[in-house]
Amino acid sequence: MTEIPEHLLKRSRERRAAMGRGGDAPEGDSTDSGAASPSDAAPVPAAATPATAPAATVEEAPPPPPAPEPAYIQAAKRRKRVPYWATAVLAALPLWGYVYVRTLEPPPAGEDDPLVLGAEVYAANCQSCHGATGGGGAGAQLSDGEVTANWPDWRDQAAWVRIGSADYPAATHGALGKPTGGLGTMPGWPTLTDQQIAEVVLHERELAGDEDVTEANPDLADLYAVARGEKTLVEAGLGPLSEQAGVTEADLGG
Repeated sequence: MTEIPEHLLKRSRERRAAMGRGGDAPEGDSTDSGAASPSDAAPVPAAATPATAPAATVEEAPPPPPAPEPAYIQAAKRRKRVPYWATAVLAALPLWGYVYVRTLEPPPAGEDDPLVLGAEVYAANCQSCHGATGGGGAGAQLSDGEVTANWPDWRDQAAWVRIGSADYPAATHGALGKPTGGLGTMPGWPTLTDQQIAEVVLHERELAGDEDVTEANPDLADLYAVARGEKTLVEAGLGPLSEQAGVTEADLGG
């Protein structure tokens, strides 16, 4: 074997001593060379590391209770819900509103005019005998002042239209004293309402052409009242010629 030089061994011992690891005793040292060096001693066990205590569990604070709902929301939840059948009613409200508003609107011009309505009644019931313009034919002439001359008071004319020649209680009729059974036969009109009688009387007097037949004429105030349904023929009363002929209020009722 190759021998390690002494100076290298010395240097190794010094370095070990400087590092605290001990080394061989120097030469001449009386220490027993057989004694164990500090590096040869049994290793000192490391101190036991104390166990780490488990971290304490931090409990979260419970959430705050919800704020109470406003009174109007609570009231809305307690309120009864709209029943299903009301949905159809609500859907029909716009249509009902339209119809209602239409009933509040005035009728088109002329539709409620007694003279216009009287012309319609005349065309449906009287025109075939008296002519479209009242010139006569199978029935008596009405135009050129004939009807107003024979019936100066409209109430006597209305009684004549209502009763007719067959049930008229006198042999003559009107201011002109025309025979009741004269030209043609005047039918009675119990099927017409008081309003229709008044309307057709207005139109016939208009055909006469010699009288103011507007509502401005005070002599026709009651006639317009009957034509508008504000009075009946009985309430308007009998004319003087009718009373002389023996016509009664019962005859005016149709």
